Amino acid sequence: MSDFREALELISEFPCSEHPGFSTALACTRCGTFICAFCALSSAGLCFRCLHAAPELATRRARLAAFLVDGAALVLPSLFLGVLRCLALPGEPAMKASVVYIPALLALLVHASLIRGTGASLGKRLLGIRVVRRDGHPAELWRIALLRNALPMALCSYCVWFGLVDALFFVGEERRCLHDWVAGTRVVKALGRGARSLRGA
Repeated sequence: MSDFREALELISEFPCSEHPGFSTALACTRCGTFICAFCALSSAGLCFRCLHAAPELATRRARLAAFLVDGAALVLPSLFLGVLRCLALPGEPAMKASVVYIPALLALLVHASLIRGTGASLGKRLLGIRVVRRDGHPAELWRIALLRNALPMALCSYCVWFGLVDALFFVGEERRCLHDWVAGTRVVKALGRGARSLRGA
């Protein structure tokens, strides 16, 4: 117990590299560098180097899970309404009424609102990841909506193989799909709250 106390006293004797008037009190939550209490409060427990370092890339598993969540949020409510309509009106086509697609439209509006505020759709928000520009700055809504989403979907409608080619780019070292290269974006782990189970590698 005395060794532990001595270690704490030794740590507290060193001044913080960012705030010379403060002594070190705890370690950076990312790299373990000792920082003062002021650093912990003002920078979410990160040292200056980690705070300004490039965000860690999102894992392949987290991106896939986010994609599945977003797809389910768009498709399943409309599919459910289509099934109900088919049961209520057996002679009518299930998916040809415009009312069936209202949930999908609402889901798109929710996605757009989330992307505008955080750079993350519903799935990405749940998985603790977000889209940023190549330089790390927040990505604009038009960049995400048009270049990352609308353009790939339009190309896939003309050539199904485009989706496979787009996904194959993801295995590269930078984990960027073809639409990420076109849009000048990348997907990174968001600081703060995130997914607990699928956030790992």
